[in-house]
Amino acid sequence: MTSGRVVHVFSAVPGLGTAIRRLLPAVDIVELKAELRQDGSSHIIDKLKEAEILVAEPNLIGPDLYHLPCLQWMHMTWAGVDGMFRFVDRAKPYPSYQLTRFGGAFGPTMAEYVMGHIIARERNFKCINQCQEKQVWDQKGLAKYRLLEKLTIGILGVGDIGKEVARTCKTFGMTVWGLVRKIPMKADRMSYIDSYRQISELPELLRSCDYVCNILPSTPETAGLLSGDVMHHCQEKKSVFINVGRGNIIDDDSLLKALREGWISGAILDVFDTEPLPPTHPLWTTPNVTITPHVACVFFDWQVAEMFSKNYENFVKGKPMEYVVDWEMGY
Repeated sequence: MTSGRVVHVFSAVPGLGTAIRRLLPAVDIVELKAELRQDGSSHIIDKLKEAEILVAEPNLIGPDLYHLPCLQWMHMTWAGVDGMFRFVDRAKPYPSYQLTRFGGAFGPTMAEYVMGHIIARERNFKCINQCQEKQVWDQKGLAKYRLLEKLTIGILGVGDIGKEVARTCKTFGMTVWGLVRKIPMKADRMSYIDSYRQISELPELLRSCDYVCNILPSTPETAGLLSGDVMHHCQEKKSVFINVGRGNIIDDDSLLKALREGWISGAILDVFDTEPLPPTHPLWTTPNVTITPHVACVFFDWQVAEMFSKNYENFVKGKPMEYVVDWEMGY
């Protein structure tokens, strides 16, 4: 165990400070109450200025991004970094401290969500429930389904989370395509991804896949990537669109048009441009749309604490940390 330093925890995650203290007993934990941010407490601001190591949510610490004079390292409790980068002023130099994010735990959880919804759709679970409620023995109707081994899924973004989704889909026999910035060298390719395509080849992927699953982070390059009439490339396969990445990959009007025109046969949506999704939003009542309230992946205090403690040991020893965020790249 390395010698302890002071770690400031500015988080709304219940029990996070205690969980970190359990794993790093030699560390002095200073917990800052998240609710004091809303009160504009000067105590919070003064304590943040003292912090050298900070664990925080992007939405809490974002307004003070440029007012942390002693900070050497910030660890975010979220896997997504767009909540932090909306506070970045591109006209200013980037902060000098290191920034890391939560990672390494969401892959299996996200894979469960994606695979669960695919199976539920292909095996008509909704119809099964309806038949049982009506006491109907519809063997002929419910025997009509597609085998997963005959289906292709295109995963937009095969990073830490996407690769686990790809691995799980491949385990069930699906053909897997992955959308990436750069095609990896043969030695670096994953055995459970059958075909790689770059963003410039997105139309080919959309034409070829029965399911299109977005797991891309929100960056200037990915915002609106599927907006406009891009989804018309799905019309041959009548793809099902799954969005567990970020809501701004496609604007609402474009998504509704793709559904209305029949370019896609359905949508499974966990993320939205506006959250919570307003009760009057047309997506709620659009046929063949499944809506979940951003719960595909949730994290627990012990998961964040474990990730932070591993990076803490590397940080104090001067070793490279995991899940480092590139200020320039935005992820």
